[in-house]
Amino acid sequence: MESLEDRVARLEKQVAYLNRHLGIDPRFIDSLAEGPSLPPDFYRELGRGKLVKAIKIYREATGSSLLVAKNAVEAMAKQARSIE
Repeated sequence: MESLEDRVARLEKQVAYLNRHLGIDPRFIDSLAEGPSLPPDFYRELGRGKLVKAIKIYREATGSSLLVAKNAVEAMAKQARSIE
């Protein structure tokens, strides 16, 4: 029978694989749970530091105003930089 530690390790590997496959940067996992569901392209652009593209995608996905999208994306980028 598989130990709890082995099972957790296997599940963590699976989650890491899925994150890579979907293009989700692990630094942004907390923001996934807090906010609206955003497409993988958003997280890819945010991870690359392409804030203008990320803001555009955020607006398209959420219907937010430019100001709301800009503030949200900049806050996520700031959070990601503080984790590094």
